[in-house]
Amino acid sequence: MIHSADDDMPLAHEEQAAEWCWRIADRALSESERDEFDAWLRADPRHREAFDEMVTVWKGTDAIAEMPGFLSLRAKALTTMEAARGAGDPRSGWRRSRQRVLALAAVLVLMVISGAWYLASGPDVYATGIGERRVVRLDDGSRVSLDASSRVTVAYSGDRRTLVLESGRAKFDVAKDPLRPFTVTAGQKTVVATGTAFSVELLRDQMRVLLYEGHVAVLAHPAGQARAPERIGGSTDAGSRLRPGQELTLTLSSGATSIAPADAVRSLSWEGGRLTFIDEPLARAVERVNRYADTPIIVGDATAGGYPVNGVFDAGDTRGFISGVTAIFPVSARAEGGSIRLDSAAKAAPEK
Repeated sequence: MIHSADDDMPLAHEEQAAEWCWRIADRALSESERDEFDAWLRADPRHREAFDEMVTVWKGTDAIAEMPGFLSLRAKALTTMEAARGAGDPRSGWRRSRQRVLALAAVLVLMVISGAWYLASGPDVYATGIGERRVVRLDDGSRVSLDASSRVTVAYSGDRRTLVLESGRAKFDVAKDPLRPFTVTAGQKTVVATGTAFSVELLRDQMRVLLYEGHVAVLAHPAGQARAPERIGGSTDAGSRLRPGQELTLTLSSGATSIAPADAVRSLSWEGGRLTFIDEPLARAVERVNRYADTPIIVGDATAGGYPVNGVFDAGDTRGFISGVTAIFPVSARAEGGSIRLDSAAKAAPEK
């Protein structure tokens, strides 16, 4: 265990995590250090949690790089790091926990500078068209399964794996690498993981995260503010922690968040060419159907859009979906300018 040299008392979990982050960023760990690190992670579940939380701080360095005072901040950070090293002074160095944390901040700033050349080269782009699904194996061994009409960008650097889901849905099977957080951003929200399996879906009014195994944190980026992203629900709110088999639904317009149990098998039916809906409002069901539809569907009014859809449909079978909906609900379908429009009976009724 890492101790404070001033009083030989165990450091707080967060400070131990900061110490490990700095040591890992500073140089490659020796075999004995790697064993010590693994033992520290196993010793207490809070150690893994604290380390995961510290790793998410790395995302905040993007905001630092854009601040007007960044250059002076970098200079101060470098000075702090050198002072904390305490060259030639056996009584200083990394003995004080505050100095360790300040030096870690300096390392994070340097990571932004050292990784800039990679990000400037542009990310890799993986996309699918209407009705197309695709599985991509990334350089680190992670796997991305893309739903139809989806697009994701991937950028790797020495200290992070940064992905952006621009549209659609994707499932991520993340190769374990606690030293490089795996982040997926969608709708100004970021999912952070080190080794896990989860899916992210971006809809017109929602962002959904379904966790299959492992651990993730969901962060919100404060609009128009140059500061680190905040964990949705707060870092100490146990109710906000997503557990395997749960799905987080976030309404993009209001920021309202809910977490509910999810059927993992049904949720992945799209990978096998099926679309499964359980009390899904027609408007959102249509969004998913349209990923496979050569002739898109338009929901004409809020009443029609609110009808709850249940059932399993073949992806791409637009006619079958429309037949099922119109057979169950008071909804009419008609062709309109290269699309199919669904209206509730009240909307479709002629005015008197």
